[in-house]
Parts: sequence; structure tokens; C-alpha cells
Amino acid sequence: MKKTLIFISVILLSVFSCVNTSNEKTDSTNEKVKEKNACDEFLAHYEQWADKYFNAIEDYINNPSDEEIGARYMELMQQAMDWSNEWIELVECADDEEYKQRFEEISLEIEDKIRELQL
Repeated sequence: MKKTLIFISVILLSVFSCVNTSNEKTDSTNEKVKEKNACDEFLAHYEQWADKYFNAIEDYINNPSDEEIGARYMELMQQAMDWSNEWIELVECADDEEYKQRFEEISLEIEDKIRELQL
């Protein structure tokens, strides 16, 4: 009887440890999906910001004396630093080659536009 209880205990322990491992894997997978979603969302917002920045630069060049355009341009310039800092904080994105490449592509587009406009 004692051997039977020990055998059942071992089986139950094995089953519970497998279930626990399965839950841990699911949690890990869910976290990775959330991280990827955060990375995708960040890059989508960064690209939208870049478009706004391009428009602001062109508006500013066409009408540098407009105070509203100047204020919008300065606000976007300040946000540029925020984007870099936020990227650094998103370690899981910065370490992923696919996201790193996309971030660099958007950044190069910004640099090219600035060069094109001779700023």
C-alpha cells in the first residue's frame, strides 16, 4: 500500500510539473507576443511621427516666419529625442534584428529628408 501511494505521488508530481511547465511556456509565449506587438506599435507610431516631421520641415522651409509652424517644428524636434530614448528602453525590440533594421530604415529616411532639404 505504501509503495502504491508513493507511485501515485510520483505520477501526480510528474503530471503537475508538466502542467506547470506548459503554463510557463504559454506565459513566455504570451509575453513574447506582447513584446512584438509593442515593437510593431512603436515602429508604426515612429513612422507616423516621421511623416508629421517631414511635413513640418517642409512647412517651416516654405514659411519660416509663421510662429505656429515654428512651434510645431520645435515640438517635433524635441520629440525626436524622446523617440531615441524610448527605443533604447524597448530592449527586446532593439535586440531583435528585424525591428532594429526597420528602426534604422525610418531613421535613415529622416536623415535623407533633412539632407535633401539642405538643413
